[in-house]
Parts: sequence; structure tokens; C-alpha cells
Amino acid sequence: MTRAKHGLFGTLATVMALVACSGALPPSLPVGNGPPVSASVFSAGYGRIAEAYLEPTEMSDLALNGLKGLSKLDPRLDARRGPGFIELAYDGAPIGTIPTPHSQNPREWASVTLAALSRGQQVSQPLRDATADQLYEAVFAGITSNLDPYSRYATPDQAKDERAFRDGYGGIGLMLSTDDRERPTIQEVFPDGPAFRAGVQPNSVILAVDGVPVGTMAPEELGSKLRGAVGSRVSLTVAPPAGGERTFLLRRERVIPNAVRTRYDDGFAVIEVSRFNVSTAENLEEVTRQAVAKLGPSGKGIILDLRGNPGGLLTEAVAVADMFIPDGLIISTRGRHPESIQYFDAGPDDLANGLPMVVLVDGQSASGAEVVAAALQDTGRAVVVGASSYGKGSVQTVSRLPNDGELFLTWSRIYTPAGYTLHQQGVMPTICTSAGIEDPEQLVTMFRSGELPVPARMMSDRRAAPDDPVALAHLREACPWKEHDGAVDIEVAELLLSDRSLYAEALAITAPPVIAHAERLDTAN
Repeated sequence: MTRAKHGLFGTLATVMALVACSGALPPSLPVGNGPPVSASVFSAGYGRIAEAYLEPTEMSDLALNGLKGLSKLDPRLDARRGPGFIELAYDGAPIGTIPTPHSQNPREWASVTLAALSRGQQVSQPLRDATADQLYEAVFAGITSNLDPYSRYATPDQAKDERAFRDGYGGIGLMLSTDDRERPTIQEVFPDGPAFRAGVQPNSVILAVDGVPVGTMAPEELGSKLRGAVGSRVSLTVAPPAGGERTFLLRRERVIPNAVRTRYDDGFAVIEVSRFNVSTAENLEEVTRQAVAKLGPSGKGIILDLRGNPGGLLTEAVAVADMFIPDGLIISTRGRHPESIQYFDAGPDDLANGLPMVVLVDGQSASGAEVVAAALQDTGRAVVVGASSYGKGSVQTVSRLPNDGELFLTWSRIYTPAGYTLHQQGVMPTICTSAGIEDPEQLVTMFRSGELPVPARMMSDRRAAPDDPVALAHLREACPWKEHDGAVDIEVAELLLSDRSLYAEALAITAPPVIAHAERLDTAN
């Protein structure tokens, strides 16, 4: 399958390592426990926000909000802005002023932050007791709290875990859970991983790691103990389902969780994609080829289940859409930075050979899941069933800071082939199953009679929604997410795929004209 090249920045989490700018930086600040606070971390963060964030920012606002974030460590501490200075207060009383520069130089504002931290330590015991990581976290939490909801800071430990989800990690290939006695158990053994090759069995109870009993340790904590450097060894003691006790000495390998699951039901292939990591497109390509071969000429269709999918890597989401769209625009992105303006086009093939498709979404389908659903819907390749998706239509660039923390910054908005943005409004389903009606046949009948809202009839609201709260509210109220029996979504999808005339009608109604190449730059604004 041919895939288009999609530019320099290809992820909803676009990873970029920051290198400290040349030139003298302000000195570091000692803390009571561990390494000192380095101004280079603040300088790198301020610089990246100024360069990449979706909207222009003022250094004075960033620094002030960062210092206000210290109230999470000591609520008695506050910061106020004055003409040419920032004033610190403790219990409402001024404790000092820090002169502020007239420039937007990140290094100078990093010096202001460090000076304010030093002054705060003189009066605040919590600040004196805090580690460098705790101070970084408080300051960056304050900074990002006044950006958009998706811009945030991840501590070094959090960043390590998130990189593992994006890029894989050193592990032995297990998915963990607990049994009815709260004991840690092996829910799944990943094919071809170290545990699989050694003969570790699903449903085994984990007894010890490296000889240390785990008791009723939570799966999250146990998972961190099983992870480690690629090539390192770990001893795993388990009680297999058949009884007894076995100990395995395993060598860790790079593990990338398989986010794709497939099942078959009466001529349908139901493919669940739980997230978009570095192997999602590859895994989906494999199972799609298998599904097409297994279903054969009499196959009724593919149901791509993206419910509960929080997103992930944009490159993977685009590659997934590209598998099924034979031609045209997949998505476009646009932000303040020149490199954030991109167009992602489909290659000239369809891995499913035109087999009818339905995509399932719900209120927890976000980001990359919305990219795939919108692209397949707008290009007329699939019918979307479910409830309006989350509405995270933005791309985040992830910058690795000198302390190994990460700064997630929104740097562009996502636009669908029809020219509307996913931001806040999300993807509206062709057939809404979240209206309190649990009868699939009735839902299909209501769709036929025009009683259900459909995206094409609300296109003016979709285009206006970014700047019109009334239009946005109208869209969000049309098919809001409500808890219901998930089997209804599957049954509606199967009814749709079983009736080719109804399926064709749904495609025709909900696939609006896509934007032309010549109009791209003007449409994505």
C-alpha cells in the first residue's frame, strides 16, 4: 500500500527534544533534597511556548502564572504584577519585588522565575522542603493552566510512562489485571513477546518479581516493576491456572502494546482500535488483510470500533485513514508556526477493496480517533454510528525539557476534508444511537424517515461553531453522549451493512463536498 509523506510533524504528540540555547544562563537554585532547580528548564519551556503555542503569548503572563502555581505547594504564597516588577506576598503581606525585563527573552524571564523561587524559599517551609521536580511541576502547572485545556506539563516519571505508550517500552509482553481475590493476574500474553516464548500462560496469578512477593499489588505498580531497560533480566514467579508454581527468567525486549483486536460475526469483521501508538497502523493493516481474505466475496462489511479510543499519534491515525481512502485529502492542520500548516493526502489504494464500512464512535472517542472517523465520513468511505465524539481537534507538540519532563503544547487545529474543525464539536454520527432509544430497528427507521439529525443538514453550524457559541451548542445537543447498551451500536451497524441501498443512502446524505486544493489555505483558518 502506498502512503503519502506527511511532513515534518506527524503526531498528535509531536516529539521534539529541546537543546538549551547558547549563552550564559542564570545560576541554578539549591533545594533541600536532591539536585538543584536549573534555570535552563524554565528557559527552554518559555522559549518553546513563545515559538510553538497556537496563540501568541507574553512572557510576563507566563512567568506570573507560573509563580502563582507555587500556591499548590504553599497556599499562603502569591504573586502580583506591578509596573516593571513582580511582587511576592506571603499571608497577604509583601515579601519582596523582582524586577522584570522589557524583552521577551526566555533566559531573562527564567532568571526572574529563579529569583522569585529563591525569595519564596526564605519565608516558606514547603518551598524549602520541595524537590526540584516538585517546583518545576508547580510552576509549569501554573503556566499551562492559562493556556488551552490540552497544554500541560508531565513530570519526568509521567513523561517516561507516556513515552512508553507512544513508542514502546522495555518489558516482557504482559497485560495485567486482578482476579476476584484482588490478586495480580496476567490478563493477556502478547504474541511473540518474551513471556509468550517462555510459556507464561494467561490467567496465571503473579506471586513474585525478582523473588520479592507482590501480594495484592495494583497492576500499575506491578507493571512498573516488570518494565526496565531493554536487554535486562527479570524473574517472574507465577501460579498457572492448572496449579503449582513456576519461575521464569526473562530478558526484557521493546514491547509495543497491540491496540488492535478483531472478531467475526455472521459475515462482519469487527475491528477494535483502542489507541494509536507506533504499531497501530501496522497491526491494523495485517488484521484488515486477514479480514478481507476471511470474509471473501460474500462479506457484508467491516465495523471499525473507535469507541473509547483517546487518540495518540497523528501519523498512525492518518495512516489508518489512508488504508481505506483511495484518493483525496485526509485532514489538514493549521496553527501559528509555519510548520504547523500541513495537508495529509491519501494514497491511491483501498486495503479493504471497497468493502462497506461503518465506524463506531462515542463521547470518549478523541483526537486520532476523530481524525479517522471524520476522514472516512467526509470522503464517503464509511458511515459513522454512535454519539458525537469528544471534540479534541488539535495537535500537540511534545517538547522534552532538560530535566526529562515534557511540555505538551497545542500548536495547530485539525480540519476535516469538508473544511470544518473538530475542535470542541467533534464528529457527528450519521446515525445517532445515544437518544435513549434501545431498539436498533427503530433507530434505522427513524434515520430513513429523517427524524434523526445528520451532519449534512448541520453543515452551516459545523463551519460556524469555532466562533459561534450558539452554533456549537446546537451541534453538541444534537447527539450528546449518554450511557447506553453498546450492543445497540453494533446491531445498528450490522443492519446498515446488511442493506446496501440503506448504506448507500447514508453515505450520500452524510458525505458533504470536500474542499478543493486551491481553497485549502483559505478554508483552514
